[in-house]
Amino acid sequence: MKKKLITIISTFLAVVFGVSMFSGCDLLETDNKKDMEQVVAEVNIGKDADSLNSMFKTIFGADYALNEGVAGKLGDIVTTDNVYKRDLVAYFVNYGYNYVNSNGYSYTETFELLMESLVSRKIMVQYAALYYLSEGQVVVDRDSLSPDVLKAVDAAPDGSNEYGYKVVTGTDGIIVKDGLTVDGYLAVKDQDGLSGDAQVIASLGYFLTEDEKNYAEYQLRLSINSAIDSYEKEIVTAEEEETSSSDSDRTTPTGANTLDENYYPQKDDGSLDYQIYTGSNYTEDLGEYEKVDGSTPISRKKAYNKFIESLSRNYLKNDSESPSDITKLSYYSIELKTQYEQILINKFSDTLALNMSAQRENEDLQRRYNLMYDSQKATADAGTSSDFTTTMDSMSDSSFVLYSPSAGYGFVYNILLPFNTSQSAYLTAFKNSNTTAAYYAERSKMAEKILGEDQRSTWFNGAEDYSFDADEEGVDYYGKDGSALSSYLFFKDSYTKSGDGIDRYAGKYPYHGEVTPESDGTYTLVPEKISVEDFLNEFNGYLSYLDEDLSLTGSYDENFYTYGADDYISSSANFEYNYSKMVYYKGQVNGLENTTAADLLEKGSASYTALSAFNELMFAYSTDTGCLNTYLGYSIAAEGFSTSYVPEFEYAAQEAVKKGAGSIYVVGTDYGWHIIYVTMQLPEGSVYGGFNYGERTTEGTFSYYFYQTLKDEVSSSYTTDMQNRVIELLNNDSNVKLFKSRYKDLTNLG
Repeated sequence: MKKKLITIISTFLAVVFGVSMFSGCDLLETDNKKDMEQVVAEVNIGKDADSLNSMFKTIFGADYALNEGVAGKLGDIVTTDNVYKRDLVAYFVNYGYNYVNSNGYSYTETFELLMESLVSRKIMVQYAALYYLSEGQVVVDRDSLSPDVLKAVDAAPDGSNEYGYKVVTGTDGIIVKDGLTVDGYLAVKDQDGLSGDAQVIASLGYFLTEDEKNYAEYQLRLSINSAIDSYEKEIVTAEEEETSSSDSDRTTPTGANTLDENYYPQKDDGSLDYQIYTGSNYTEDLGEYEKVDGSTPISRKKAYNKFIESLSRNYLKNDSESPSDITKLSYYSIELKTQYEQILINKFSDTLALNMSAQRENEDLQRRYNLMYDSQKATADAGTSSDFTTTMDSMSDSSFVLYSPSAGYGFVYNILLPFNTSQSAYLTAFKNSNTTAAYYAERSKMAEKILGEDQRSTWFNGAEDYSFDADEEGVDYYGKDGSALSSYLFFKDSYTKSGDGIDRYAGKYPYHGEVTPESDGTYTLVPEKISVEDFLNEFNGYLSYLDEDLSLTGSYDENFYTYGADDYISSSANFEYNYSKMVYYKGQVNGLENTTAADLLEKGSASYTALSAFNELMFAYSTDTGCLNTYLGYSIAAEGFSTSYVPEFEYAAQEAVKKGAGSIYVVGTDYGWHIIYVTMQLPEGSVYGGFNYGERTTEGTFSYYFYQTLKDEVSSSYTTDMQNRVIELLNNDSNVKLFKSRYKDLTNLG
């Protein structure tokens, strides 16, 4: 998500913790409802037309002028927006209190800062509304839309897609709302029976899409349910002792069950499928809300009553309001209005991003690339191999390794199938009474007996049950034809609610063993034992399932288990050992020919798919947890440079990296079998060949991903500057009236 200038203001946190907004810091001497309803600021940017017109020219060019229809009805369009004392106090509790406690601000400084932020929000909302009415449409940067929406829009750029969005040819702009008129806006704003917050919500909604309105409702209902959940958990815990999970729960992939920021649960007709649970409504009517463990209608009603009491205590509910329908409370309208305001401000920021010139953007991005490249080159050329592998370790989706001092550096994933306890004990005893070479020979013989098993049992019975029956959900998976031992996959939200899944994790490999659900909510699991040969066969089959053009071929060292001690002594003598004899298997994923470094960045590419398959199997089988959730695995120095790894692993990894991405080596060490997969091989010099602004919209190129990574940072700097200009010019005595005497008791605290 792009960084925004103004942060959303919500009374939610104060409510969650069930505290009075005045407790603990003696905020007010007269903490009554009437005092909270005082207006402490009025904002109306239509009062100073000269400043307004000047600002539009500053932001959008000297020739820009408001549409005549907008300019002629400025007084009708922009009405005075009030900031209430309760808003200021709530903002202090949620946000400003940290300034006093942690940052050393005085109360005067803090409340003035908060007031400035509240006023700035109102200015930006009014300014955005005027601009959109003047333009007659809402155009935003394409990258502000979710991937699923973009796919639909790109497939039908003329507006015939399901969203009705239209691409602005030759730009990154997409029209998400069209046909805006002053008369249409005023008709919505001045509907009979609308006043107060309801009127503001309706007028703001004129600029929002149905998706955005649903998203706002979802965020609000989600926050309210979370607040009630916190109360209910306390009630349930008090009634029954809560059991804690083992500290050894299996690591989960980064991003598991994390949904797209624009996600909201939908019914078949696209409407919101999520309700607030009060204990009085039926479970089947709640949509995708998931109840607290141990929840009953009684415990929920108790929790809901506590929530309502907290609203009353914080002057967020009138005594005359019935709590039977929370969506009818004034609190709900206040919070929904805040959500709408934030969405409109965010949307306008995405609109402003389009106003930045291509030349400025190109120069800024090229400058950033050159600085990064020159810095990495200077560090790599002057440093050691360990310095460079440290640089490699920082690589991520948003941090690129642009330069390599020599060929042969790369990254590998490692799956460890270990010796069991008795095997390790036997080998330790053997090592203590024999030569090293004889030990290597015995270790290789013992490796034939290694059997691995699926390590994901705690994803069923750990702190959280991440499993789901793919057959019940209608989700495809590897082995669904009847060859799989179970139908249980993991992270349902990622693979049923999100179109993106989990980065570098295929998500279609079921638990390898028998799964029996028990009546108490736990599972009985019987994992299937697998040899290293079984594993490689599994990987080959899984590759083909994900992409029919991918397969694994390779060869085993048929003499591996029968080598004698002399075979491990290098011909160069001096007790140097022949680590090549410890490599059992050498293979390659077919279908990755001519793979480039940029291919690994492109979801759906063959190299990305193969890497994702191996990464998932690493989570399933590896007992080396150090490689889990690394970006591309362990960084490997080029041949001739030492590493911190055991020598057998170092040798095999460096040899594999020389073969290129998709290479697989299996090597034996004191720990067991290491199945090494090369995720990336770095070329010498420029890794990606430079940044090309002309390729910034061409998926699959490095320039595309570099642009996507830094675009927000570049545009955020621009849009923040533009918003600050708007606020600086329009926050004047004509447009903004502060009633400081009404919150003087706050600024005088301390």
